[in-house]
Amino acid sequence: MAAEIDLEFKDYYQEELYMTADVETGVLYNRSGRRMLALTDDFLIGLHRALEKECGDEAAAVIHACGRKWGRKFGEGLTAEWSEFYGHSFREFPLALFQSLLIQEFAHNGWGILDLHYEDFDKGVVWLSLRGAIMAAIRQDAGDSMTDILTAGILGGMYSYFLNREVDCLQSQSEAGGHEESRFVISGKERIEQVRGKIDSSADHDQIVALLIDAK
Repeated sequence: MAAEIDLEFKDYYQEELYMTADVETGVLYNRSGRRMLALTDDFLIGLHRALEKECGDEAAAVIHACGRKWGRKFGEGLTAEWSEFYGHSFREFPLALFQSLLIQEFAHNGWGILDLHYEDFDKGVVWLSLRGAIMAAIRQDAGDSMTDILTAGILGGMYSYFLNREVDCLQSQSEAGGHEESRFVISGKERIEQVRGKIDSSADHDQIVALLIDAK
């Protein structure tokens, strides 16, 4: 049951309070005391290219696995901060509050503008759209399928923690391929593995969602 939470004076992402820079120590904190770190485009591009060079054909799997592992830990820490701030477990939050917080987290950390789509939740599928996705904006050379594989891994890890079950994430559309937004589809890990081997570069978002719904 969703908790009754007074939001009138409870804005975790209040602009003047969310981020604090201590210039004497050279450290940036969020309002919960978590240390924040700014990464440049060049760093992210270099990281991806180094992994692709060292890992060859396995680079995509390695990048996704890194994102997934980090995403789960990030989701765990993030929801602990929310729960402490609002005085309730995040699992008691109304869905509207949870969605709003996650959207603001992405926006405040430079990850893009997130939107969540739950119309197929009862069929075991959730999808998310992201405008201004990190890698789509800076890796135009990577092609449509590989562009945001780190983000897909992060989302898979985060939602595994949020839902308290093993799920994974496939990118189904990328801004780097000329679309207005990148899209990511989340479903059970076994379903994702079944569908991953069936799709090719011609598969669009709706086709991937349909395949996941049909997968058992």
